[in-house]
Amino acid sequence: MLSREEVLKIAKLARLTLTEEEIGFYQKQLTRVLDHIQDLKQVATSNEAFVKHVPEDAEPFREDKAEPFINHDGLMKNAPAVENNCFLLPAIMEQN
Repeated sequence: MLSREEVLKIAKLARLTLTEEEIGFYQKQLTRVLDHIQDLKQVATSNEAFVKHVPEDAEPFREDKAEPFINHDGLMKNAPAVENNCFLLPAIMEQN
């Protein structure tokens, strides 16, 4: 089972604040997901054929086109830092 600290680390990365009840809930749920992934890793797939076609009833792709974003203010309010109406990100490279 995931530890309390691991759940809190994941929550911090996702910028979530969890109650004690939620920490216990997500310990169980995330552990189930990870256990399921481990089960899937055990499935022998080396002899299986790859799907080489798309089924006829598959959802069609939508057209890839730029559209204006409607809720810009709502998006910006969730950012940890904003400058000039853009996300402010920490520098990852040194400037010479």
